[in-house]
Amino acid sequence: MTMKILDRILRRRSYYRATFQSDAARHVLADLRRFCRYGESPLVVSTVRQQADPIATAVQIGRQEVFQRIIAHLHIDDAQLLKLKEEAENE
Repeated sequence: MTMKILDRILRRRSYYRATFQSDAARHVLADLRRFCRYGESPLVVSTVRQQADPIATAVQIGRQEVFQRIIAHLHIDDAQLLKLKEEAENE
């Protein structure tokens, strides 16, 4: 990993934290968590056919991936960044 990539991750983390660390943002994150059904199975069963709906399930997986990305960027800690920096310097 190059220093350029590490700098980009560090900047991105600061942007995500600036956006999502207010009280209002916490309410938005809670709403997104419910909307994305984070922590639940993404499987969507059709109410008509009573079978798995592959398109609706794919949409649900996409929602969960977006929420996971937001959470991942909020929780990258300094120790992880330092480890990445050291690995980049040793390449």
